[in-house]
Amino acid sequence: MPSARRDLAVAFAPDVLAREGALWVREASLSMLPLIRPGDEIRLAPVEPEQVVPGMLIAYRRDARLVIHRVLARDGAGVVAKGDALVSPDAPLPWDQVVARVAALRRPGGRLVDLEVFPWPFVNRLLGGLAFLACRLCREGSREARPPVLSRLAWKALRLPFYLARLLLR
Repeated sequence: MPSARRDLAVAFAPDVLAREGALWVREASLSMLPLIRPGDEIRLAPVEPEQVVPGMLIAYRRDARLVIHRVLARDGAGVVAKGDALVSPDAPLPWDQVVARVAALRRPGGRLVDLEVFPWPFVNRLLGGLAFLACRLCREGSREARPPVLSRLAWKALRLPFYLARLLLR
């Protein structure tokens, strides 16, 4: 399977996915920490809207780049996604911006993790629910100039499962 830089892959991704069935890209941002780190390779696979579920990792177009984020919610018009390390969700995405699903991760040491086999579908659904809950918590806390201590502590507590999931990658 071909490998490409994520910023170059966006223009060619649909064609490569249709022809090859998968595409490897390298993570370059910090938005999916701790699960996905810069330097990790990500295998993208084709996805249809009816296959997208909350918690799933997707690649979507933003300007001339591919963004890898977690789906928080979906409806007939598109999806709402968010980076695991980010506080706020992305703007709603129409379906035509969704390029692929993340099917596997490869660590710099070469370890391959298939995100489509147990326990990963379950883990991703759980993390998606926690990410959704964290967004609601931050929205409630953002009404004040400074979020209450309980909200900050709850945010940190909700981040713990993301770090535990990262341990599964070792």
